[in-house]
Amino acid sequence: MKTTFDLPDPLLRRAKAAAAAQGRPLRDLVAEAIEARLAAPPPALQRRSEPPADEWKAFLATLELQPDGSYINPNVSERDTEAFFEALEEIRDDRLRGQAASFPPAPTPERSTGTPKPRRPGQLRSKA
Repeated sequence: MKTTFDLPDPLLRRAKAAAAAQGRPLRDLVAEAIEARLAAPPPALQRRSEPPADEWKAFLATLELQPDGSYINPNVSERDTEAFFEALEEIRDDRLRGQAASFPPAPTPERSTGTPKPRRPGQLRSKA
């Protein structure tokens, strides 16, 4: 049966290259990929990989309750903790730089020239 659908350009290029490398038509590669996907269980029905209960209990037993109600893992060194937070800050900074690049610069507020701005009728004058 013939059908038409849209694919993202990068995906289509990869599929065409794979089919050419295997020396077969693109339609055969696509049909095989659909068959394989339909044969697999749906993602919602796949079991999540969770640690066995005894490993989880052993991990929880290593945590120490603090006076403020939080827990710490004494097996993690302070140096590891610092490295974790430094990496977290780098990720945050990278994301903020990426956001700043995607937005136009904010307008700068006008400086007061000493002349009052015209008021609309009914607008109250602010006391400065």
